[in-house]
Amino acid sequence: MKKKYRYFMIGTFCPTDGEEYEINIPSPFWHNSRAEAMKDSGFGYRFCWLHDTVGPEIIVCEKEHFKVVKDGNEKSLQQWVAGNVLKTYSFEDFKKENGYMRMLKPELKGSVYIDGNTDFVNTDKTFRDMFPNMQKQRLYYIDNEAYYIQEIAVVEPVRV
Repeated sequence: MKKKYRYFMIGTFCPTDGEEYEINIPSPFWHNSRAEAMKDSGFGYRFCWLHDTVGPEIIVCEKEHFKVVKDGNEKSLQQWVAGNVLKTYSFEDFKKENGYMRMLKPELKGSVYIDGNTDFVNTDKTFRDMFPNMQKQRLYYIDNEAYYIQEIAVVEPVRV
C-alpha cells in the first residue's frame, strides 16, 4: 500500500472579532515522503479578503521571510510573504481539506502560558464571523508556531 504525506502548519491569529484562535492549515500539496512534505514548511500563510462573493480567505504564498531590524538600541522583527500565491482557501475549502480551528478561552486572553490541550475550545465560527471588520486586500498575519505531517494510505486500483 502506497502512502502520501501532507504538511499542516499550526498557528495562531487574532482576527477583528477580538478573540484569539489556533488554526491548522493544510499545505496545498501531497507528497510521496515525509521529507518532501517538510519542504512545504517555508510557505507563508495569511488571511485576505480578495473577492466579495467569497469573503475572507487564507492565502498560501511560496515563501515566508523574516528579518531583524536594528534602529539604535531597538530591535524589531519584520515578516512578509513573497512569491506566487500557491493556493487560496475559502472557509468551505479549508474545512473540506481537513483544516480546523479552535478558539482560546476568553478568560485566558493575555496569558503568558497557553496549554494547547486544555485552553482552546471548538468553534463553529466561519472566517466571515471572525473578521467582521476586515479591510479588503489587506494581509492579516498568522503566526506559524508548529507543524504536523498527515499520512494517508492510498489504495492503488487493481489492473486486470
